[in-house]
Amino acid sequence: MSSSSNEPENIVFFRGWFDSKGGTIHPNVYYQQVDTGFNIIAKDPIPEDAEIVSCPFDLVITPKVSRDALLKVLQIDGAAVEDIFKGWTETQLMCTYMAMHSIAGDNENLRHTPYLSTLPSPSRLFTPLHFTSTELSLFQGSNLYSATLDRQHIWQGHHAQCQSLISSINTSWGNLFTWEKYLTAATYISSRAFPSTLMNVEPSLVATKESFPILLPGVDALNHARAKPVSWIISHPSPTGDVPLTRSKISLVLHTSTPANSELFNNYGPKPNAELILGYGFTLENNPDDTIVLKIGGAKGSQGQDKWEVGREVKGIDPVWKVIVDAVHEQSEEDEEVQAEDGVEVVNVEDELDASDMLARMAGSLLEKLPPPEVQDTTGVRLEVATMLRHYIEGQRDILQSIIHFAREKEQRALQLAKEQGLDIVAEDPEDAE
Repeated sequence: MSSSSNEPENIVFFRGWFDSKGGTIHPNVYYQQVDTGFNIIAKDPIPEDAEIVSCPFDLVITPKVSRDALLKVLQIDGAAVEDIFKGWTETQLMCTYMAMHSIAGDNENLRHTPYLSTLPSPSRLFTPLHFTSTELSLFQGSNLYSATLDRQHIWQGHHAQCQSLISSINTSWGNLFTWEKYLTAATYISSRAFPSTLMNVEPSLVATKESFPILLPGVDALNHARAKPVSWIISHPSPTGDVPLTRSKISLVLHTSTPANSELFNNYGPKPNAELILGYGFTLENNPDDTIVLKIGGAKGSQGQDKWEVGREVKGIDPVWKVIVDAVHEQSEEDEEVQAEDGVEVVNVEDELDASDMLARMAGSLLEKLPPPEVQDTTGVRLEVATMLRHYIEGQRDILQSIIHFAREKEQRALQLAKEQGLDIVAEDPEDAE
């Protein structure tokens, strides 16, 4: 495994460990240190369809790997094994396993020190729970602000549960198992983990109800580029010896060539800026995958959901419109639907008008609550946070304005229908909802 002489000691340490455990990294790749961690750079041109990195299955951090290691580190055996982690989530197991590397000292059951040494320090993490109070307040009035508070409440509860168990076994370890250590590990998972479906016979980035987070040393080092063509390849030892492997592995293949001195990118799949900020700590300018979450009081969708995501150019608006029309119709004193001569149901004009007004007002209210995209006083605000704020608010504003436009088009359609049906209806001033 080739490396650059300019790579820092922790990367050299990781490369040696990774290589000794059967991992591979393309010989033309090196780690370049930047403010937020490392970029993966091509020393020389790398052709298309090249395997960039492969990670053996037995180096993957999973909930089971974490649980098995913690049972040994905490010296849990006998009847207690079954109940000791009862009620814990997969993330809690993985967070505790990672945190114990810096708490329990040199322990043969904590195997991922070389990998963890390559991950960013807390000061280099830019998810909202790592914002200062001043920085977080810039997002007040947005969905992201409330989502951050919700996540903080949940994660702090998880940390308290884990710390309680650690303290009951070793008071000193419990004192060292701080909120910062747990938050750092949880952020590593939110920003670097893949769904376990990636290890299926046919790898997929789509999580399921049965999947769980996994960490792939080496593979997770590449940053994200939207729509980058990549493939995940699972390889297993062949019973016939046709494949010269001693263990199963997962490999990342890039299908585009990379010039010398350029960064190599992975593709995490389509993600809106809200998810990128909350889980990863970065944004994409003019992100075409941006969405906004809408909640309509008392309304339920066909699948029982009470929240809907709408994207740019009102992608996904149809289910929202149907729920609002249905809700308005249920509030009507009587059913005013009529039948056309050919038997086709005619839309209830007043319901459509009321629904369009309701949707426009809801979007207008959310638009008014959004904070400004530009930071007026940059004192105590890092550039990375100010950039994320601008990108995120731009997307939210664009979507809400498109929803208002959609609502007004629905209103004009209803007025035209009213005219055709000979109804005398006066529309409200469109400016009332903007």
